[in-house]
Amino acid sequence: MKVNLSLKDTHVTIIERLKDKHSIASDEEIVSRYVTSALRHEDLDAIFGIPREQCGAGCFDAEPRFEINIDDADYESLGKMYEDYAFQPYVTKDEQISKTIRCVLNFVEEEPDSILI
Repeated sequence: MKVNLSLKDTHVTIIERLKDKHSIASDEEIVSRYVTSALRHEDLDAIFGIPREQCGAGCFDAEPRFEINIDDADYESLGKMYEDYAFQPYVTKDEQISKTIRCVLNFVEEEPDSILI
């Protein structure tokens, strides 16, 4: 499933660090691999729960950055996470999926050894 991924500058920086860490050149590949691994994590509350869901500033400041092709099963799971964790409302499905991906990136940044790709 294609998603126009909206990110904040901090998330772009996280992706760049992860690409360097794993010697992966593609933004899409690094995001896809971390999303897939995060969805298999034993404690989804740690990733998508209240601390990750709350915005520090500028909830809606994320901008479309690049298009990403997400595995259909992962896309459905991310949509379910958005619904299950009652995130703030977003207009489009791409914005909703982007929100869940930003939560994954926040978790990876704060707990770097918790998700392995």
